[in-house]
Amino acid sequence: MEQVLFKSIYYVCRLLPSRAVLRVGKTIGTLAWWLKVRRRTVLKNLMIAFKDQHTKSELDAIALRCYHHFGTEMMRVLILDKETRKPMADWIDVEGVDLLQNRDQKGGILVGGHIGCWEIANFVLPKLGEKVTVFTGTHANKKADKWLNEIRAKAGAITSGGGDDRTELYNTAKSGLVALVGDQSPPKSPVVIDFFGRPTDAAQGTALLSLLNKVDCFYFSCLKKEGRIKVRIRKVDFEMAETRKENINRLTQAFFNILEKEIIENPEQYFWMHKRWKKDPDVDYRDADILF
Repeated sequence: MEQVLFKSIYYVCRLLPSRAVLRVGKTIGTLAWWLKVRRRTVLKNLMIAFKDQHTKSELDAIALRCYHHFGTEMMRVLILDKETRKPMADWIDVEGVDLLQNRDQKGGILVGGHIGCWEIANFVLPKLGEKVTVFTGTHANKKADKWLNEIRAKAGAITSGGGDDRTELYNTAKSGLVALVGDQSPPKSPVVIDFFGRPTDAAQGTALLSLLNKVDCFYFSCLKKEGRIKVRIRKVDFEMAETRKENINRLTQAFFNILEKEIIENPEQYFWMHKRWKKDPDVDYRDADILF
């Protein structure tokens, strides 16, 4: 049933103009908001992150815009290869390419967060003249996971999933760029960093790939700005410590510091649907009023 639904939506999207598909996505976002799809989780995360900085009505407004944004981006993924046929200069601005071009090593790590239009990176990064492997992880639905990776490949990305050889990914980082989204809570072996003033579990894989290979780590983001997509690349700098463990913590924290600043500036473009602080005993994600 999932495959039939997914493929039906996919093929219908191929027949419609891109603007119409994205408008449908915004409508889906509105519907998800009114059906309370993870609404309690979104509002809880916003209250944790921004504390007393916004009134309840302001948080509701941010949350609704967040649903609009991700409804739109969900549909954009289905037409990503179609979107990428447009000249990049017509809708995308890129800043910081020189940092990649002038790096000291052949390899490198590109890390981003679940903010903005991160799937656009599957199109933009290969256009920078670099060999980029995108680590996509693995979705529960194997067929949908394969289909999404095929869409990403059509957009120009080389993908590596959760079931692929991690040794190969490690070696790839020595000779080319490895890109990944690294802001989710890991299932095991986390490092604890500060995120919005709260101790937060974070994955150490990004920092390990960078430190073990002795290659630079770069932060990338793809944000909506005044009707265009702004891609920004910057180096993640931190002060080296004496131990690898401390360096992992410092590099991971440096990445999250950049991410947090971007979230504060663009709160409606962050994926608040994740139960980001679910392991925190002080946070209660009760889903009594949620349909899905």
